[in-house]
Formats: sequence, C-alpha cells, structure tokens
Amino acid sequence: MRLFPVHFPPRHEHRTLAAMLLLLHLVIWWDFGGGISRSLMLAHLGAFILWQPLLRQEEPLNWRGITGFALITVVFVSVLSWLLLGFWLLLLIGLVGGRVHVPRRQRLAYLTALVYLVLEFLIGWVPRMFAIDSPTAEFMGVFRYGLFALPALLFFIPAAAPSPAGLPTVDFLYGLTVSLLSLLLALGSLVATLATGVPYPVALLESVLALALFLLAVAWLWAPIAGFGGLGQLWERYVQNAGTPFEMWLDDLQRSARRTDSPERFLDRALERLDALPWVAGLEWHDEQRRGVIGETTRHAFRSRSGDLLVVIYGRRRMGTALMLHARLLIQLIGQFYRAKQSESEIARQAHLHAIYESGARMTHDIKNLLQSLHTMTSAVEHAQEKDAEAASRLVRRQLPLITQRLQLALDKLQAPTAEDEKPERASAWWNAFTTRNSGQGIEFSSALDEDPEIPAGLFDSVAENLVENARYKRQREPGISIRVSLLGHAQDATLRVEDSGSPVPAAMRQELFAGAVRSASGLGIGLYQAARQAREHGYRLRLLDPGGDGGVTFELARAERAAAPDGGAPRTAARAQGS
Repeated sequence: MRLFPVHFPPRHEHRTLAAMLLLLHLVIWWDFGGGISRSLMLAHLGAFILWQPLLRQEEPLNWRGITGFALITVVFVSVLSWLLLGFWLLLLIGLVGGRVHVPRRQRLAYLTALVYLVLEFLIGWVPRMFAIDSPTAEFMGVFRYGLFALPALLFFIPAAAPSPAGLPTVDFLYGLTVSLLSLLLALGSLVATLATGVPYPVALLESVLALALFLLAVAWLWAPIAGFGGLGQLWERYVQNAGTPFEMWLDDLQRSARRTDSPERFLDRALERLDALPWVAGLEWHDEQRRGVIGETTRHAFRSRSGDLLVVIYGRRRMGTALMLHARLLIQLIGQFYRAKQSESEIARQAHLHAIYESGARMTHDIKNLLQSLHTMTSAVEHAQEKDAEAASRLVRRQLPLITQRLQLALDKLQAPTAEDEKPERASAWWNAFTTRNSGQGIEFSSALDEDPEIPAGLFDSVAENLVENARYKRQREPGISIRVSLLGHAQDATLRVEDSGSPVPAAMRQELFAGAVRSASGLGIGLYQAARQAREHGYRLRLLDPGGDGGVTFELARAERAAAPDGGAPRTAARAQGS
C-alpha cells in the first residue's frame, strides 16, 4: 500500500538543507543529550528526509518504508551520543561532498554547506568526543555563534532551475573521499595534540597544512609531466582493466575478427573468450537467429544488450558497479565487431549477387547480338536467288561455327562470372570474320591497319554488333542514312568506329548515355551501358565523338589512354576495304 508522496519543490532544495543544518547546529551547541536537543534532532531528521538526495522527492512512501524510518529515528534519538553524532556528521559530509553534478549556483550552496559540516566535525565534535583540553572560551564562542552565518547564507543564494531529469546525483567516490579526508584531518590533529601537547587549534592548523601539502604533491604527480605519464594514467588503466587485461583481450578480439569470415563463428569465439575470464562462471546469449549457453549459471547475473545481441553474464561472486560497467563495455565491443562482420558478410553477398546480375545482363546482351547475326544470316539465305544458293550455303557453313563458338563463350561467362575472357585475337582475323558476317547489309567497311595488333575479340564483337544493330534500327526510322564501320590499327592496339549520317544524339542525353538506362526512340540504352562497362573492364573506353559540322553520330572504341586524346589519337584517313 502506497501513501502520499513526500514532495518538496526542487527549487527550495538548498533552503531545506539550510534549515537542516541550523537544527543540527542547535543540537550540537545547546543542551546536547537533553530533551531539547533530542527534539531538535527529531526535527533535523525530518528536514533530512525532505532534502535527502538519494531518492526522488516525488517517490511515494509505503508502510514498510515509514515503519523502517520511524524505527531508525526512534533508536537514533533515544541513544543519541557523541559517537553516533560523529558517524552522522561523516555521512552528511559524504552526501554533501558527493553533490558535484549540479548547476553552478547549487554548487556554491553545497560548497558552503560542506565547509560548515567540516568545521562542525573538527571544532564542535572532536574536542568533546575525546575530552581534550577545550580551546579558549572566546575561540569557542566565535564558532558557537559564527557558524550560524554559513547555513543562513544558503537562504540568500538564488535558486537554480531544476534538472530536467529530476534524478538525484551523488558521486559515491567523491563523497567517500571527502569523508575520509575529514576523518584523516581529525585523527591527525588529535594525534598531534596528544603526542606533542600542543593546543588543539595549533595541531589542527598543522594537520591542515600537512594535508594540503600531501594533496598538492598528489595533484602534481597525478598530472603528466616530462618523462612521466602521471598517476592518473595508472589509475585509468586500472579502472579500464578491471577484471581482465583489456588491451590483450581487445587485441585477441581484433585477431579473431580478421581471421574469421563467418559472423557466427566469430561470435562463438568471442563469447568463449569472454567466458574464460576468471570472474565469469557462464554466459547465456541470443540474437535474432541463434541462442546458446556457455559454462554454468549462478545467482549473480548481469545482462547487457548490444543491438540485437543480448548477453547474460553469470559471475562467480556478486559483481560490483565497476565490474558491471566493464562487462558492459566488453559486450558492446563484441556487439560492434559482430555487427561489422554481419555487414561485411552482407556486402560480400550483395557483391556476389551483383556479379551474377552483371554476368546475366552481359549474356543477355551477347545472345541478343547472336540473334541479330542469325537474323542477318537467315535473311540473306531467304532472299538469295537460285544462282546465289551456293554463295548462301557457303555463308551458312562459314557463319554457323562462329555463332556456335560465340554462344559457347556466353555460356562460359554465365557459369564462371569472374573467369577471364577468351584469348586475344589478331585484329585482321577478327575484322575479316566481322565483315563476312555483316556483308550484304548496306554497311560500308573500311580499315587502316598499320600493324596487326592483338585485340579482345569478345569485346570488339559485343560492341560492334550492338552499335551496328542500333544503326540499323535508326535507318528504319530515317531511311537513306549511311552506316560505316572502320578499324584503325596502331602499334599495340586498335580503334573501332561506327558512324551513321542520321540525326545526332540530343545534347541532354549525351552525358547520361553510358551511365545507365536512357530512354530513347529505340530502347533504354541498356546495350550501350553494358558495352561501356565491358570496355572499362578490358582497359578500353567507349565514347560518343562530337558530331562536328557534318552532323551524324560516331561511336569510338579505343584504349582508355588513347581515347583521352581530343581526336582519339587515331588517324582520320582510312583505306576502303569492302562496301556494299
């Protein structure tokens, strides 16, 4: 059963703290242990409940919490003593000193409260607890009435805007450090007084100076200096390596990632390495597709998620906060590497599918050229007169082996997409076979072979058939245009040109012609796109030359370095080889 929430506006937090400290001052300096001080202590504990930074102030209370708090309050007030008050002061010093993640105005308020609590502990508690010679009455009177000023200042410090998160912020390490330093200062002053007999205020001053010099030396050694990385570096390495040599573990994780291709196999090895840590008894993990258990399960469980990977670590003993943070870091690293391996595997799969797609598209392009060759050959046979039957028969006998060979090459490419193309062929031999296949189609052929270089016959076949077919389609739309195919031979390579006298390619289409699918009157330009890609793979470049003053369309296939020249690096003169 839950009761009403204990709520106090956050903007009055330091004012509540001021009221709590004023009540505590009255408890210490007036009638300690009497009825009035016990009543004031009860009020002080009530103010502490309103101020406490450990829980949300809006958190509803239940009967169990109320009963426990009431029992602790009754015991505390009933057995109130200087020893119990000392522990309470150290606790308050830790809570106030741990409030470091607060706005600037609140930080000033908590710094003032911390100074007040330390002075109460050193001046008001230590001399009375250990019954040492009390300082002069004037000295004690200054603190008896003067310490009222510090809590009173908190009422006049402007309130800061409440934190959006509304969560209590107490740094445990800071609070513990401040409490221990206060206790060290008190014990040092007490030992100096009892051992040397000096007055307590003098011993306290000496202890403050000694502690200040010690903290100054630690701060100097903490920061990096010439030739020394500083104690801070050692501390960071210790925190980072909590439970395992972190650098060695991370290096082993990187080696596993490099040597393992499968994401699943990498995850198994990484989790086995995590289970081998001395403080880990077992693991339980699962992602979208798999799950598993390694080692043994215990009641000390800690779970952490990294993406789709959920890992439950079973410790051999109860795990502290630092070890949990370290375990979360290890799991996050494993998750990041695991997702990277999954992405790498997916990219490899997509690359393989893309290679299959490109091979299929290229095979479709080759088969289309073969069908065009078959159509040309069958057309020549159908239109041949009886007197030309013998010539048609010779054409069929000459072309069928070539078509069969080209079809076999296309099938080989589909079965082995990454295999090398066929062996190079002499330019003159390829040219004779090409002109023979396309004779009688109203195409003008010319060649100027200064030398007879070797060329990739498959590339030249594919590009030439595609360009000639496009020119034929264009002649159907624009009757009367001429088509010319020329081969120019150079020292180490050859240049192929296919020209027609029809309408030029629109300027808006020239930039996108070889970059992808381009819609035109005769199709989408996919054949040119595939031909251009195939040319780049062989170190060639297929480009559209400027129409010049005569108009028309001229495509050129040449070596990439030769095609970079303004005129293609090829001579414009060509000897007529064959025409029809």
